[in-house]
Amino acid sequence: MQSLLYVFAGKFLDRNDLEKVKEVISMTILGELLMNDGIKKGIKEGIEQGEQKVNRLIQLLIENSRSDEISRAVTDRQFQEQLFKEFSL
Repeated sequence: MQSLLYVFAGKFLDRNDLEKVKEVISMTILGELLMNDGIKKGIKEGIEQGEQKVNRLIQLLIENSRSDEISRAVTDRQFQEQLFKEFSL
């Protein structure tokens, strides 16, 4: 796509305008890379927070002598949500 844009730009724009187009394309690519990095970081942080939340839930179940509910809590999403609310997580 970029090469096609360069071909058309080369036919209709002067050198100064071509430099501006090149700069805009570079910034667009840079912006895309930065956005992708931000998305990856956000996903990683979300996973870490989820793991911490589940680990805290398991810890609370053990502390409250409810270890028998751990297996269900990690396999039944609805039950897990119920426990999150119960323990204010």
